[in-house]
Amino acid sequence: MGSSGSKYGIPAVIAAVVLCIACLCCIVVIVLYYNGDSLVSGLGPGGTDGPITGDTITPPDTSNLPEWTIIVYSDADDDVLEEDLWFDINEMEMVGSSPQVNIVAQIDRAEGYFDGDGNWSDTRRFLITQDADFFSITSPVVESIGEADMGDPQTLVDFTSWAIRNYPAKKYGLIMSDHGAGWAGGFSDIDSGSSLSMPEIVGAIQTVQQSMGGQKFEFIGFDACLMAMIEVYGSLYPYSNYMIASEETIPATGWSYAAWLSKLTQNPTMSGREASQAIVSTYIVEDIALTDGRSSAEIEEIEAGTTLSAVESARIPDVINSMNQFITTLAAVDQSWVAQGREYSRSYASIFEELPSPFIDLAHFSAIMATTNDPAIMQANEQLQAAILASVVSEKHGSRMDGSSGISFHFPISDIYTLTEYDNDSMYANSADAFLQQSAWDEFLAFHYTGQNFVPQEGQAFIPDRSTPIVAPGASEISIAPVQLSDTLITGDEVLSLSTTVTGNPSYIYFILYFYNPDANAYWVADTSYVFSENTVTVSGVNSPDYGPSPIQVNYEWEPNLFVLTDGEHEAFALFEPEDYINSEGTSTYSLYGQYTYANGGNPDNAKLVFDPDGNLLQIYALPDPDGDGIATAVAVSPQIGDTFTDYVQSYYLDPNGGEATYDYSLSEDVFTYGEQGFWFEARVPVDGEYAIGFYTVDFDNNTVESYEFITYQAE
Repeated sequence: MGSSGSKYGIPAVIAAVVLCIACLCCIVVIVLYYNGDSLVSGLGPGGTDGPITGDTITPPDTSNLPEWTIIVYSDADDDVLEEDLWFDINEMEMVGSSPQVNIVAQIDRAEGYFDGDGNWSDTRRFLITQDADFFSITSPVVESIGEADMGDPQTLVDFTSWAIRNYPAKKYGLIMSDHGAGWAGGFSDIDSGSSLSMPEIVGAIQTVQQSMGGQKFEFIGFDACLMAMIEVYGSLYPYSNYMIASEETIPATGWSYAAWLSKLTQNPTMSGREASQAIVSTYIVEDIALTDGRSSAEIEEIEAGTTLSAVESARIPDVINSMNQFITTLAAVDQSWVAQGREYSRSYASIFEELPSPFIDLAHFSAIMATTNDPAIMQANEQLQAAILASVVSEKHGSRMDGSSGISFHFPISDIYTLTEYDNDSMYANSADAFLQQSAWDEFLAFHYTGQNFVPQEGQAFIPDRSTPIVAPGASEISIAPVQLSDTLITGDEVLSLSTTVTGNPSYIYFILYFYNPDANAYWVADTSYVFSENTVTVSGVNSPDYGPSPIQVNYEWEPNLFVLTDGEHEAFALFEPEDYINSEGTSTYSLYGQYTYANGGNPDNAKLVFDPDGNLLQIYALPDPDGDGIATAVAVSPQIGDTFTDYVQSYYLDPNGGEATYDYSLSEDVFTYGEQGFWFEARVPVDGEYAIGFYTVDFDNNTVESYEFITYQAE
């Protein structure tokens, strides 16, 4: 904490057994729609729109056809994204179709949320035509199909096939727009409660592509969060020439449709590579919804937390093969080092809510592993880096996303591995089956966490022997000595010095402060921050602490401050948690978890507000779980005047009989309203009373220990 009243440090996701910070909800079983190889045959042709067995939906002679048909599957049947996806169609209308470029969209709206443009809620198919009206879609409705289930793979088959049949072209670009969750799929329909699993997406696209007479989609794009994973690319590369997606969440405003479609209509002969590059290069910086009325500094700040990349599909097998060679070298080294590399790799938003994200950048992890100076790993890393570089035809990331290369992958801590592969019938193995049939990664995860022999198997996903106990290589014995204090009675602006010794191999060390509420006989988690190490390790722009050998001497000075969230009219103390460690600009961010309610109606969503150290709001992320499967599909929210936020409070209620304290994670009674000034935080003098103050530390498998002492604070 800085003396100016700013918070200094960066976020770590803490889901400790003791602290359980940021616990948003419990993980429950995700519904899987895939069983072995039965998915594609189960999809089958159906309805007049779907491809008929043996029927080719593309004409044999394309010489006189338009250059492009852009097919947009816009799943706006959603309480968070409906208005934004509707606006995307309006943005497309700024350009409209041309003689050489057809723009065809199917959009399904939600009932009871965004009420603009006549508040219609059915599913409509449009041929996008040019207009300058941002307040309604004026393109002709080619067809209304009633309430379609956008979370049904047959709906994706039907629309895509219909678009190709009715608007044939030389090249086809398919865009899927809604929530995304990487290998877990996404694209939910709030009306039906369904969503698309990754095998369903693959099966639907395969079904359509097999009816295209050998032609592939020129590109497949995901205007959805977290989809730039090797598990996704490795499943879909046979059906397209290029793929576009983001490793991180995507702002609700999505792609810059007017900008890149304008480039395409002006130069319709551009290749899929050039079109993909245009989509990436215009992202954020040329988005009408984001740039209108904002300064270049504001746009740069929005871009800071984003990523987008395009890959050449034909080169993805080379990435998988190089990854397999790299994986083989990892099986020969100390697995605790591998776990450490996972922890310090560039990570992205977690779909497992209170648990650390298992989605990390592939190239960055590989580069960290190569710092071991093991010759085999170093050589395999060079080959993998070269394969990734050759496959990525365009990539951009903001200043807070250093370490991003364009392709992420799934590397979970032991709790998530247990959850997906032991408790829920191999959720990951089934969902990422098409990729894992070609990869040794599933066999490596079983080796890493159970010690089962590492024997790569081609042609099938590996199911671990669930009778084998999980042994986490990242777990270690850590202890914290009693905390030493310079004083136990702190008055005014007196600075308190704390010190302790940490023994073991910690990933991060944190300061923590609890405030005692005598009326409730409970301790409220009031503040937490990183304890920054004197030395830092930097790989590809990403910093991690170097605490040195054990035992580690820890010193910290607490300037009496607590922090309040304010909307300009109301303020209240709140817990701002550190996220990433120091970024390349030497700053950090803090997150406040709570519940976000939209002014246009609908159900509130769990959410987090992200701030810089000076209290400025950087981003709002909704964490909806529309189908109740425990997988949150994070999305960046475009706040509206009148939206409200209520923070979560973490407390420990003491047992009057001396038993174990009861942890409570519940909403406060404070309601903050988003207005012209937005939200921000400020430092305040602490409330007089008793505090517990000290440290906690986390190992490389998210296990936590803490140590604290008690002080009394008096303002005067």
